[in-house]
Amino acid sequence: MIRGLLAPVVDWQKLALDLRTAGVPHVQASRAIGEHPGYVAQLARGEVREPKFTQGVALLNLHADKCGADRTEKLCE
Repeated sequence: MIRGLLAPVVDWQKLALDLRTAGVPHVQASRAIGEHPGYVAQLARGEVREPKFTQGVALLNLHADKCGADRTEKLCE
């Protein structure tokens, strides 16, 4: 059993909006993480509050790639 791990609190709505501001359409971001075309738009609107683990990791990696790791880290505080 792993003890002491804390999940970061991520502002998923801000992350989705940051991707769009960086020039990544929501449809493209959704496809990049293996979700239906409207998934990241739903995150941006707050209709989806938190992604599944694998989609969340993929979104964090995509955000770091497109927006910079420093900006991604700030979303995880």
